[in-house]
Amino acid sequence: MDAAALAQITHGIYILGAADDKRFVGCVVDAVMQASMKPLVIALSCMNTGFTKHVVDKTKRFSLSVVDEAVSPFVIANFGFQTSRLVDKWSNVNYLEKEGLPFLKETLAGFTCRVLSVQPFESHTVYLAEVEDAWLGKDGICLTYQAYQNGFKAQVFSAFQQYLKEKEMTEQKYEWVCTLCGYVYDEETPFEDLPDTWVCPLCGAGKDAFEKRLIQK
Repeated sequence: MDAAALAQITHGIYILGAADDKRFVGCVVDAVMQASMKPLVIALSCMNTGFTKHVVDKTKRFSLSVVDEAVSPFVIANFGFQTSRLVDKWSNVNYLEKEGLPFLKETLAGFTCRVLSVQPFESHTVYLAEVEDAWLGKDGICLTYQAYQNGFKAQVFSAFQQYLKEKEMTEQKYEWVCTLCGYVYDEETPFEDLPDTWVCPLCGAGKDAFEKRLIQK
């Protein structure tokens, strides 16, 4: 069997959101379909290893934001290439809250859903969920899974690599070192806030003798 054939069953790209006890969580999903009109029910497939899936299992509620072709590649990278266990993903994007759930601020449509039934499989879990609320957002064309694979994925990967570089730079720590005697300033007051009359406690050198150095990991 050639599993690559399944890639020809195209879906849209969505951001799945949920509310943990302390914060919002989210991930990318690409397998969503309408399953019933009365009541309005959708089917959603979600990877078993995701933390967002764990929260949905606990709360039985989730949001869906429909992603359009004009979306920033970083949005997909943010929700798809890192885990909500460690990262507050929603703090990295513009979002709004409706009925206690997070949605992308720039979305084609939003859905508030309540889980009706769960069908677990080895790699994924399929949820049937009733749509409690639905609303239209911006105009645009839905980003399909096929379009994502055919070129957009490379942009997403590039955006994520840039994000990691910028994150590493902001997380780098520095220290102020006296260039005359090697004294490392480690007091509570930030070095920049010290008065100009301050001197090194070891050799008496002034502030201008200190050099800002990157702390090597």
